[in-house]
Amino acid sequence: MKNLLMFLFLLISGSLKAQEGIKFNQTSNWKETTEKAATQNKLIFIDCYTSWCAPCKWMDKNVFVAPSVAAFFNEHFINAKIDMEKGEGIELRKKYNVQSFPTFLFVNDKGEVVHRTASKMSVAEFLEEGKMAADPKRNLSFLKKKYESGQRDIPFILDYYLALQKSDRGAAEKIGKDIVTGITEQELNSALGWKAVKALARTENDRLGAYFMANESKYGAWSSAEEREQLTDRLVSSSMYGYIYAKDETAFMKKLAFFNGSDKADRRKQGAMLEADFYLEQDRTADYKRVTDEALKGVLKADAEKLSFLARRADYKGASNPAILQQAYLMAKHAVALEPEEYSIQSTFAKVCLSLKKKEEALIAAKKSRQLADAETSKIQKLAQELIDKIELL
Repeated sequence: MKNLLMFLFLLISGSLKAQEGIKFNQTSNWKETTEKAATQNKLIFIDCYTSWCAPCKWMDKNVFVAPSVAAFFNEHFINAKIDMEKGEGIELRKKYNVQSFPTFLFVNDKGEVVHRTASKMSVAEFLEEGKMAADPKRNLSFLKKKYESGQRDIPFILDYYLALQKSDRGAAEKIGKDIVTGITEQELNSALGWKAVKALARTENDRLGAYFMANESKYGAWSSAEEREQLTDRLVSSSMYGYIYAKDETAFMKKLAFFNGSDKADRRKQGAMLEADFYLEQDRTADYKRVTDEALKGVLKADAEKLSFLARRADYKGASNPAILQQAYLMAKHAVALEPEEYSIQSTFAKVCLSLKKKEEALIAAKKSRQLADAETSKIQKLAQELIDKIELL
C-alpha cells in the first residue's frame, strides 16, 4: 500500500510538473496561430529563439517555468516558440526584423507587432513586459503613436523609455536625456521621481544621481532600503571609476572609505575590486599585489566570479608585467577551484596561463572551457576553440 501511494504521488507530481510553464505551440503553423488568436481575441506571444542561443535556454529553464509567468501568459496570450533559423521562422525573422536572441514579440491576429522586447531578464522583469503588452494603453505600439503625436509629459515619456529600452536602446537613450533635463524638482520628490532616478541616474554627480544622494531618505515611501542601497552603491562606484581614469587619488581614496569601512560584505568586496582597479590603472605593482593578496585571503576568498573578473582585467591591462600576471594566475586558479563548471572562469584561467606560457595548465582549462561552451552561443564556441588552437602553438 505504501509503495502504491508513493507511485501515485510520483505520478501526480510528474503530471503537475508537465503542466508547469508557458504552454507553447498548441497549433501546427503560423496561420492557425493567428486564427486561434482572432477566435479567442488574444495577442500572440512569440519567443524568437535559435538552437544555439544560451540566454534563450536560460529563459526556458528559469523564467518560462515560473508559476506567475505561466499563469499570466497562458491566460492572456496564444504562445508560440519559433526557431528563427528553421521553417516558418526564417520568413518571420525577416518580416519582424529580428536581429538578436532572444527577442520577444507580442503580435495581434493581423500580424502587427504591438509590443517588443528582448534579452535575458528576471521573472519580475519578464512578467512586467507581459503585463505591458497586454495593456492596450501601456504597450509599445500605443506609446509610440502617442509619442509621435507629440505627447511629452514626463510620466508618459518615462513609460515610453522603459518600454523601449530593451528593443531600441538608441531611441531610448535620446528619450532618457529629455527626461533628465525636463523632470521638475517637484516630480523628482515623488513616486515618479523614484521611478526616473532608478532608471536613469548614472553617477552621484549627474542631475538625478546628485538629487538622490542628497535626498535619499525622501524616497523611503516608494522604495525599500535594499533598493536604495543598491542604487547608492552603483552611483558611487560609477563616480569612483571616473576618479580612477582621471588619476584623482585624493578623491578616490576619500570615497573608498565608503566601501572599506562598511559592515556589509558586498560593499567591502566592491571596495577591494575598486582599489585593485585603481592600482592596476596607475601601474602600481606593489600596491596591486598587496590589495589582491589581502582579497584572496579575505573578502574575495569565496567569490569565484569577482576573482575571475580581476584576473581578466589584470591579464588584459598588465600583460607586460610579470608580477601582475602572477597575481592574475593566483586569482584565476583559485576561482577555478571554487567553480570549475563555469565557462568564463575556466576560459579566464586558460588565457592567463597562455600569457604565462604555462601550456599544460592552459590546455586543460581551455579544453574544459570548450566543453562548457556547448551550452553557450556558436560565437562563444568558436572563441573557445580558437583559444585551444593558440595554446597548442606554444
